[in-house]
Amino acid sequence: MLAIIKNTFREALAKKIFIGYYIFYAIVVIIMIFAVNLDAVEGVMSFADVKQTIKTVESGFLGLSFALILFFSLISASSFITSMVDKGTIDMLISKPVSRFKILTAKYIGAILFVGASIVFLIGSIWLILSLKSGYWDPAFLISIITLTAAFAVMYSISVFIGLTTQSSIISILVNFFLIFVFCPILSAREQLIFTFVKSDIVKFIFNFFYYVLPKPGELKDVTVAMIMGEKIELWKGVVNEVGMTGPTWISVITSLLFCAVLYSYCAYYFSKKDY
Repeated sequence: MLAIIKNTFREALAKKIFIGYYIFYAIVVIIMIFAVNLDAVEGVMSFADVKQTIKTVESGFLGLSFALILFFSLISASSFITSMVDKGTIDMLISKPVSRFKILTAKYIGAILFVGASIVFLIGSIWLILSLKSGYWDPAFLISIITLTAAFAVMYSISVFIGLTTQSSIISILVNFFLIFVFCPILSAREQLIFTFVKSDIVKFIFNFFYYVLPKPGELKDVTVAMIMGEKIELWKGVVNEVGMTGPTWISVITSLLFCAVLYSYCAYYFSKKDY
């Protein structure tokens, strides 16, 4: 398994994915260096004000970039599975004395580690910049490394499924784009966007069904921001705010992880039975 994980990194490097990935994130870090200027208020703001300002900047950054980082990560890793099942590559892999479950899992873990390393670089660099500029070292911001990587693992299970069944990276990218930026946000705001106009219990059941079954990248972002800001996260039903939106809940995290576990289990079963 370790050899397959290492091969995933070599594949990323050979395709210049690794280099392009870090160049893009380095540009973001450089922008943050010049965009965040706390020197002008040094000695004027109290520690409590500095702390609140830093948390606002951190939550604002994640609020704007969480979905983009997630989607960009999925694009960079979209070819790992499709290239694995290419004729010749898959013949060589399955000829080795390694179970297909271990082959697929190693490839999946390799993609997660590859993306996780880049997220550590991005979030860690921004955290270091904000900490050095403000003097406030906020460990809560580093939680976003875990949640972003977990969100990738959840959504990447969809890429694995599509890669195995269609052998198309483009389809997996398009499906994830649709889910992250269109369908899942609509489901999250269904009570405000849909249920206000639709009164049918059947329609409501269908929307609720898809909401609880599908992953919730938007809610994972909200949970991350809430943890950074030190806000309370409810288990099941979030508190309704002034615009009618409900607050983050742990159930959104749990159902997303369950979706990942179930779909990946099916992918492992499908891959073990597929005749190549």
